[in-house]
This record gives sequence, C-alpha cells and structure tokens, in this order.
Amino acid sequence: MTGWIKAMTEVGMTRIRMDAICAYQETDGGSKLLVYTKDNSLFEIVEGIEATINILDSEFGVN
Repeated sequence: MTGWIKAMTEVGMTRIRMDAICAYQETDGGSKLLVYTKDNSLFEIVEGIEATINILDSEFGVN
C-alpha cells in the first residue's frame, strides 16, 4: 500500500501520495513548503510546514 501525507495547501486539506513526490523545497524563510510531484503538479503547503518537512525527511532518508 502506498503511503500518503495530509497537508494544508492554499486550496485546503490535500492528500499527496508519497511515491508521487519527487522534490520539496522550503521557501519564504520557512513560511511555505513547495512539493513537486512526478506528474508536474505543484502543491504549496502553508500550515504545519515543520512537521511536514520532518515527515518527508524521514520518509526519504534526508539527514
């Protein structure tokens, strides 16, 4: 089963498949998190950024 992450985006609560994520980037001094997916979708996460980064870093083995 594929893992999912729930995140508050500019359009509301969004669920993103973990295996679809190909990159993520913190911007605006940590006030936004951009998540890029393999199908060229871009999600702008606006709440719970630090927690979301921790989940993504753990999932992808980022130290």
